[in-house]
Amino acid sequence: MEGRIKFRLDLEPYKYDDIEDRDSIVLKDPISGKYYYLSVYEYRLLKSFDGNVTVKEAVERLALSGYYYSLEEAQPIVSKAAQLGLVLGTKFSTAQFQEYVNKQMQGAKKARRISSVYFLFIPLLNPDKFLDRTLWFAKLFANKFMLLLMALALPGAIYCIIAGFQNAETEYLFFFNIENLMYLWITIALAKLLHEFAHAYVAKSFGIHVPEMGVAFLIFFPCLFCNTTDAWQLADRKQRIAISAAGILVEGAVAISSAYVWYFTGPGIVNSLAFYLMAVSFVSTIVFNGNPLMRFDGYFILTDWLRLPNLSTRAMSYVKYLFMNRVLGITLVANTATTPREVVIFTVYGIAAFCYRVFLYMSISLGVYWRFNKVLGIALASVAFATFVVRPVVKGIKTVWLQRKEVHPQAFGATIFGALVVVTVALLVTPTSRRSIYPCYVASAKAQKLTVPLQTSVSKVYVREGSHVPQGGLLFTLDTSLLRLNLLQKQVQREALRTEAEQLRLDEKRMAAAQGKEIELHKVEDEAQRIKRDLLLAEDGIVAPFDGVVTSLDYKLQDGYQPGEGRVVGEFESPTDCIARALIPARDLQTVTSGQQAKVWFNLGTGLIVTGSVNEVKPYSEQDLKNSPFSSRLGGELATENRGEDRTDAPLEAFYQCSVNFQNENGVIRLGMTGRCILSSTPQSLLGRAADLVVSTFNKESVF
Repeated sequence: MEGRIKFRLDLEPYKYDDIEDRDSIVLKDPISGKYYYLSVYEYRLLKSFDGNVTVKEAVERLALSGYYYSLEEAQPIVSKAAQLGLVLGTKFSTAQFQEYVNKQMQGAKKARRISSVYFLFIPLLNPDKFLDRTLWFAKLFANKFMLLLMALALPGAIYCIIAGFQNAETEYLFFFNIENLMYLWITIALAKLLHEFAHAYVAKSFGIHVPEMGVAFLIFFPCLFCNTTDAWQLADRKQRIAISAAGILVEGAVAISSAYVWYFTGPGIVNSLAFYLMAVSFVSTIVFNGNPLMRFDGYFILTDWLRLPNLSTRAMSYVKYLFMNRVLGITLVANTATTPREVVIFTVYGIAAFCYRVFLYMSISLGVYWRFNKVLGIALASVAFATFVVRPVVKGIKTVWLQRKEVHPQAFGATIFGALVVVTVALLVTPTSRRSIYPCYVASAKAQKLTVPLQTSVSKVYVREGSHVPQGGLLFTLDTSLLRLNLLQKQVQREALRTEAEQLRLDEKRMAAAQGKEIELHKVEDEAQRIKRDLLLAEDGIVAPFDGVVTSLDYKLQDGYQPGEGRVVGEFESPTDCIARALIPARDLQTVTSGQQAKVWFNLGTGLIVTGSVNEVKPYSEQDLKNSPFSSRLGGELATENRGEDRTDAPLEAFYQCSVNFQNENGVIRLGMTGRCILSSTPQSLLGRAADLVVSTFNKESVF
């Protein structure tokens, strides 16, 4: 570069601590809003370009001031700065390059407008003065002593979670109704408020201005947001990390406290709120706030720890540079990596962040479609597909086409890129089998209701609930005294009718009346025979129809109890001929077929697995929820709510019940025991599964 070069005077420099804790410089570009990281060594050289000197003259001028640069060292620094647009007077300042940069910036602005569908911030107030007045109060809780206290409490909280986790599936959680749902949202909102105020107070303690606090809409989901972007002005990276980590630490403290409350309280609203607050704080910290692949707290902690400001933008730009320059050979692309360390970090982070964002946005879109609003879900999925798939592809093709004259494919880069494409396609089209796991419970394939078949009282009960009775074994007997009395009455009535009929037949004038008496006599004889059969049944007693267990018994069933004819007083089931009833979400229905092989896992010893086959798949209705172990009201895994005038349980989404037959030969599996049903699907590629899902969804949702 032999031209006269000029360093841009509109760039705003700020000190920044370097890897060895030396001062370095961060430049803010007021036009693009981007930040650039420079060493003092690089910044000193660039600042010497006032538009009147060449690179060689600048090196000589700095040497007179005691700063020595060689041309071999200076040229790459200037070239890098020129590509980033930090200096003027180079080939990168030409109209062609500026037009290219302008198009890139316009495209980035358009992408930000589109992505605002996913993240929109509405400022509501300026909390700066309030933070100044209340900072002393916040310091009472935000200090090293409280941090040490939470660290000491963490092992105990982990123990509470592990020890109490086995009860999480069976305890009564007051969640799935409108009133308690409101309590939950309020509690979570308070936790998030503490999270944002933690950022604000820590920033304020370091002298940072906090100008805005408001509501951010993440996929139309409202959450609090505090603007602490001025923290980048701090020279000490430890202070910047402290500001970013404050919210995570507060949510960690909330999760730890909630774990203790959940463990030491009994079932009820407090216990349930503590459980969900603990879970939400943990998940939001891991998935969102602490995740460095999203531009939240974890991301800023990572950038300060790596001392790489603007990491996301620089990593994405470097991935683009790899394709455009190293594969296609186009030189008009800025290389944002200056060291081997940055090359590795930018490559790994750029690819990981892109893949994660595509996965996250598509998952959220599908979640909105399945659980909330189908039209909104389709709209979000369309925007995500257009933003992360269609737009980059179209933009890349257009860019390559406009610069087709400068395309000089690089053999090594093209080979690596081709290999990656082949591997990706292979992963998409290679058939694989998928295992799906669903909650289930054990029921009997052979079950019979126990009834009192006669209009008489119970004489003696020989079993109780839980009794094992062999086939033909006596369950209870019935009182025969009333039946004997009825039989005697019918016999007396029969003899009287027979005598009357014989007398009438002796009188020819009354023969017609004799026939009426004979009909009445036959009726009485039939009734007497029925009573004899009932008497025989009562004398023999009610016996077990097969080898089984009395799984339920009416507590009123005692000696002398007279429930009435046909009254159900219990249930008798076989413990060996078993069936596992699994709960299948409607979205997985196409993967389950009758006759399909299945495995059922039970938490016995180190784990017991039995095999069987799918018997039937049928809709799971509100009627099936009555006293079902699936109902969340009884501690089950199916989210239910009270609905209708009779306040019956109703599932929040459509489910199907899958029945799997198996033999419980050793009898160790108890009826009513819960487990996991494992179904393996037919091997299919990822593309095939996606196509089947789209087709099945379209067929189900289409209205003809």
